[in-house]
Amino acid sequence: MAPKPTAVEVNAEVETNNNSQSPASAAQRKIPGNLPYLTASGTLKKALDGIIPASRPDKFNADFLENVLKLSGGGARACIPILKKMGFLTSDGAPTELYAKFRTEGGRSSAAAQGLRAAFQEIFRRSEWAHTVDDAKLRDIVVEITGLGPSDPVLKAIIATFKAIRSFVVPGLERDDAMPINGVEDVENVNTVVGVAPSSNGDIRLAYNINIVLPETSDLKVLNAIFRSIRENLMR
Repeated sequence: MAPKPTAVEVNAEVETNNNSQSPASAAQRKIPGNLPYLTASGTLKKALDGIIPASRPDKFNADFLENVLKLSGGGARACIPILKKMGFLTSDGAPTELYAKFRTEGGRSSAAAQGLRAAFQEIFRRSEWAHTVDDAKLRDIVVEITGLGPSDPVLKAIIATFKAIRSFVVPGLERDDAMPINGVEDVENVNTVVGVAPSSNGDIRLAYNINIVLPETSDLKVLNAIFRSIRENLMR
């Protein structure tokens, strides 16, 4: 498989296609952290929404955007390199298995989470739970990575692009059906201790003690999803 485009390549294409919409002085800027961004992040949200009901094309290109998704102009075309960076499209524009997974009800959240992590790897290196943080924390992470000022239009575009993709991630459903939560696989440590206890009638019974170290998060939705999965998968 051909390598995915870098954020510099993505942003260069975005800026070329959006000269009239780009933030002031944004053209040709090299932003630390390899973070992609669109100045028209709302169009990305519309494109992702449109992918779900539309038939999967052989090639995801400007013609498909305009005639099937009803999105035209530079802002729409700029979605293509972002989708490539997410792993939804190959380098030549062919939809991937992740694209197909995103179109399904059961796989959409997981696919969006995988795409978000692929496109914003540096953010997730700083915070494994970046998709659950509030706006202030997300802004602080991006400021730390890029060195941009909090009011910089490019910083705002990076955050808006991140949030457009994140809007499809349902807390607790970031993983495949086999591991449906951000839980047991993501917690810091899971220890299972098996003990042998004889019963009063001489039979041998096994006792299990499972110790789980929860991730650092104050998001009740995440914690509820973890405990729900424990109840459904480990306590039956």
